[in-house]
Amino acid sequence: MNDTDRQARIAQLQNRRHALLQRREQRGAPVASIDMELNVVRSELQALYEVGRLQAPHRATQHGFPLQSRG
Repeated sequence: MNDTDRQARIAQLQNRRHALLQRREQRGAPVASIDMELNVVRSELQALYEVGRLQAPHRATQHGFPLQSRG
């Protein structure tokens, strides 16, 4: 998955999360099943954010911005 695909998937998941949170507030909403789906969405978002954090140092050095060591 390239960075563009990852960003697009993050946007989809954020939209889904927002819709689920709105649905959860409705009267008579199936809160337990919505919470389960929210957990799945949150887990995937966390994984995608982590992939981005792990790739960030590589992208910085690849584009001519060497990371400075902290000593």
